[in-house]
Amino acid sequence: MNRITEEALNAPLPEPEPRREGLDWIRTADGDIRHPLQHRCHESAMKVWHKCDELASINAETRSWNSLSSSFRTTGVNLPARCHGVALGRGARRRIHVAYLKRALDHLHQAQAGLEAVAAEETVPEKMVSEARKELFEIREGILKLMDEFRGRK
Repeated sequence: MNRITEEALNAPLPEPEPRREGLDWIRTADGDIRHPLQHRCHESAMKVWHKCDELASINAETRSWNSLSSSFRTTGVNLPARCHGVALGRGARRRIHVAYLKRALDHLHQAQAGLEAVAAEETVPEKMVSEARKELFEIREGILKLMDEFRGRK
């Protein structure tokens, strides 16, 4: 049993279906395979996180930005395991993926609420809030679309 487990751990990961590149998977700059939605959410969350760090050095009252950043990063953390199987051609239309995507969606909704709190404080430029609002909405739409695909409603 130990030998089989060790062989499985050392085996290379399967390559994704080449025809699905750009739809179900992309290769990142460092060579990792990710679902496009997972990658977009991760990159956007990191951008917001870095902006929160900048704001913290400018303004001590950035609690709303930190709440936004935390919820957005948690959304990104909840997406990878759900999307990675899709990127490798496994797990489509599985109910468990829908449940996990719902959890990611809950965190995204918290991030959207955090963004609206930031907007109400008027401590950051409206353009920044508008861009973040648009990005959160588009990621939300992507999650909902993925949920429909898993449910077979494509």
